[in-house]
This record gives sequence, C-alpha cells and structure tokens, in this order.
Amino acid sequence: MAGTMQGKVAVISGGSTGVGRAVGAQLAENGAQVVLLARRADRLETAAREMAGPVLTIPTDVSSGDSVRAAFAQVEERFGRVDILVNSAGVARIRAIEETADEDIHACVGTNLLGPIHTIRSAVPLLRAAGGGDILNISSEITLDHMPLMAMYAASKHGLNGFTAAMHKELRGDGIRVALVILGSISDSAFIENFPGEDRQRAAPVWEADGYLTRVGAMKPLPSATVARVMVQLLATPPEVAQDVVHIRPAG
Repeated sequence: MAGTMQGKVAVISGGSTGVGRAVGAQLAENGAQVVLLARRADRLETAAREMAGPVLTIPTDVSSGDSVRAAFAQVEERFGRVDILVNSAGVARIRAIEETADEDIHACVGTNLLGPIHTIRSAVPLLRAAGGGDILNISSEITLDHMPLMAMYAASKHGLNGFTAAMHKELRGDGIRVALVILGSISDSAFIENFPGEDRQRAAPVWEADGYLTRVGAMKPLPSATVARVMVQLLATPPEVAQDVVHIRPAG
C-alpha cells in the first residue's frame, strides 16, 4: 500500500481518536496530505504528532455549518482540492426516550447526521476540483438490529444511511464515490467515552435481557488499525469500482 495515496488530500472528521485517527495515520503513511477535524485542539495535536509527514489540524464542530464552512475554507486555501472525505465523528447517549434531554438529541443528531451533511456540502466543490474522489460515511450495526436505550444514536445513524444512499446517486456523475461503512465492535474506540459508568451499569441488564449483545456483539472486537486498513484498501480500489455498502465486523 506504500505510496498509493501520494498527493491526495484527505479530510477526516473525528480524526483525533479511534477509527478516524487510525485512518488518518494510514493515509498519511501512504503519502496523503491529511487534514484532521475534531472539537478538541489538544487531541488533534497529539494525533498529528504521531502521523507521518505534515498534518493539518483544524478544531471543528461538525454539528455547526459555520464551523465546517470555516474549516473547508482553510482546506481550499491550503490545497485547492479534496480527494477523500471520511466522516468518522460520532456521539451517542444511553437514554430512555422519556429521559432524553434536548442536549442529547442535539449531540447525536448534530454530530452523526448533520455533521456529514455539513462536511459533504462543503467538500463537494473541492472534490469536483480534484476531478472526483471518495466519501466514506461511517455507520453502525445498530442500524441492522435495534438496541434499547440508544434511540437517538440509532435514529441519527439510520438517517446517515439514507443520506449516504442519496449522495451515492447524486454525486456519481461527478466521479465522486460515496460509500457507507457499517462498523461492528471496535476494541480501542474512544466511543466508550460517550457512556459514563453509571449509564453503562444501568443499561447492562436491559441489553442482556434483550439479547442485543449476543446477537450483534463479538467476543474479539477489531482494533481501529485493522478497520482503518480495510477502509484505506477501499479507497485504493480503481475508480470504476462502485462500493455502496461495506460491513466491517469481527469474524469471531
């Protein structure tokens, strides 16, 4: 894979942790000019220091259209193009629906659904300037099997699935491939930070009674680096190959 991304400009939302960070690292290692977007500047700088070559970090709230527009204005000024966009930012809350606060709704829908809408809207002109490219939207197995107490996360990811399918058809004439990547269990994801210990303790018996973790969970979750390797391989496929939906999950 060495050098396969040479000269490409790759923008990664949620690029400071987890799968987004791992994808950014592997793209940089393979020659891409990487741009990392995330809320926290300190985490962005830490991630960038561990990647090969110069990495541009832009503190960005993807739930804000203004914040995303400002970020892509920097990308345009610096590079004039985008070849790859990976939407990896994700937020979840463990809540019964009657306990769900406005902040919980705004956090989940804002990051998981509005985030990709905002980034794709801003990225499309720059992808066209590059003559085409790739967009990967990261979804979840929760869209394949329902999980109690995770309604806002599920709703936002189902919305992302539908938006991705629409973008696949809308942008294919421009040579822009849009694919949905459905992820299973990840061992080293920062996603668990969404769930305080007391929320997990309360949810555990509900999830066990429902059987969700048995049906969908895995004994050996995949490390982010393995998931990222598969995603980079998808990005390296010939442009005439369509990739609508890809499900990456543990074999065990």
